[in-house]
Amino acid sequence: MVQSRRILIAALVFSSILSLFSVPAQAAPAPGQALEIAPPVLNLRANPGETVKATINLRDVSTSSLVVRNQINDFVAYGEDGTPKILLDDTEETSPYSLKAWVQPLPQLTLKPKEVNKLPLTIRVPKSAAPGGYYAVIRFTASAPGLDGTGVSLSASLGTLVLLRVNGEAKEAMSVEEFSATKNGEKNWLFESQPIKFVTRVRNNGSVHEQPTGQIAVKDMFGNAVANVNVNLVQSNVLPASVRRFEPILDSSVIGNRLLLGRYTADLKLTYGANGQTLTASTSFWVIPYRLIAFAIVLLVIAFIVLRIGLRRYNERLIERSRSRRRRR
Repeated sequence: MVQSRRILIAALVFSSILSLFSVPAQAAPAPGQALEIAPPVLNLRANPGETVKATINLRDVSTSSLVVRNQINDFVAYGEDGTPKILLDDTEETSPYSLKAWVQPLPQLTLKPKEVNKLPLTIRVPKSAAPGGYYAVIRFTASAPGLDGTGVSLSASLGTLVLLRVNGEAKEAMSVEEFSATKNGEKNWLFESQPIKFVTRVRNNGSVHEQPTGQIAVKDMFGNAVANVNVNLVQSNVLPASVRRFEPILDSSVIGNRLLLGRYTADLKLTYGANGQTLTASTSFWVIPYRLIAFAIVLLVIAFIVLRIGLRRYNERLIERSRSRRRRR
């Protein structure tokens, strides 16, 4: 049940993303109709000339029957957060890593309430396919049987991303575009306290999707290890010819209640590719609780002034007593 809910949530989120890049809907499905899809991402491998088979599970989670139609599109990276940009049929933009033509047509189907359909997916890889990554999205939309054929678009759709790697000597090359400590979204070298966000932007210069993973080792000015911050722990993909942004955070979940003070160095090390290639970068920053220090200085100044006034009054009293004694004599 928990896994099913996670899949449903992922599908609904993906539906919202897809709707940003689709044509406006001419009609909306009736209330209460819902479609569940799994998996949201298919990672496949194949040799040139090979036929690959997989399965997409569709489930009607509504209380009525649904007619499910599909459409196959290419996609590319949009921005640096991993959002896919769907290349619709009416757009002129094309992908150099197109998988669409290799995916065999899928049938329209009708699902009964709560019914699960295991939809077979077939991909025929040409013998001439060059080693590397190829990408497509299979989108599904559902409507009541009475609305079938009325022109309902796929704007409110669910989809499965298909990432296919054709085996062979693909180009694997990545680089670090940026590695910095940031404050309020801007690079900074001075921080008052945790949390500290490390902006890590990596570019894929190769011809296949990669999953760079690793850690940021944080050390103090004496070279002592302070913390290790994970980067891309969920193993998100970076598509070819794109930049992916990761923002791991150094906070109490990593260092507990430890007080940071002084100069620190952060060393990034990521691993990717079939041969375990590495990416490295470094940055340094200071952590100084300047507000606390300023408050302490103010308190010290006030204490000094109060002490000085007290000493002056004490001395004045001593002098006055001394004068009084002389007069008595």
